[in-house]
Amino acid sequence: METCRSCNASVHDVGTLAHTIKAIAPAPPRSCRDALADSYDRVGEVWVAFSDSGLRMLHRGGSFEEFRALHAERTGRTLKSATLSDKLRKQVVAATSGEGVDKPQVDWRADATPLERAVLETLTRIPRGEVRTYEWVARQVGRPRATRAVGSICAKNSVPFVVPCHRVVPSTGGVGQYAFGSAVKRDLLRREGVDVDALDSLAKQRVRYIGSRTTKIVCFPTCKDARRIREDNRVPFHAAGEALEKGFRPCLRCKPFAA
Repeated sequence: METCRSCNASVHDVGTLAHTIKAIAPAPPRSCRDALADSYDRVGEVWVAFSDSGLRMLHRGGSFEEFRALHAERTGRTLKSATLSDKLRKQVVAATSGEGVDKPQVDWRADATPLERAVLETLTRIPRGEVRTYEWVARQVGRPRATRAVGSICAKNSVPFVVPCHRVVPSTGGVGQYAFGSAVKRDLLRREGVDVDALDSLAKQRVRYIGSRTTKIVCFPTCKDARRIREDNRVPFHAAGEALEKGFRPCLRCKPFAA
């Protein structure tokens, strides 16, 4: 390059052309820029991205720069400051305080795959105060062998708290991991009414289901119906086959396994 005048001239010509193209390129109208942007606000320590259709992304803690970078990475969109509506603000507060949200108003990602959409919508149907397994979610969406995929989708959930991925636990028992740490997950579940210590105890005993000696119905331990079983009528099970062999049938409410 230093000795070839022709090469130097070519490089200069390319640089001039690039500069000229940039100079004549029109700036996109504001309406187009806004179409590629989400609004954002902050509720306590939670950053919130949203649109006219609902919540787009929640992130707990950190700086705005961190939130903006994560949002851009996940959505490819920019952010503009705005005031969150009272309805959406109440949903964020209710979700983070342990009250839960019955009908989350979420603007689902347009590029979400059918499996991602199905998994996230299934999470919203897990009752407050109860947990389900990744295996259960996979069965609910018609992909019983997609347990790992379900776990990955839960880990990448853009609207945590409101879309309660914290209510999904390992099939082996216990609480499991969480994007904001297992301590936060345990605290959220406790606020929602889950006996986390009891789940830990059952996990150590490898107990996955609880049956009723009187009704012959078996449930997930946190199921509303399971919590009503008297202590002397509680029958622990380590596997679905064990319960079925003893004449128990799965609860129609929590659907712990297929009959």
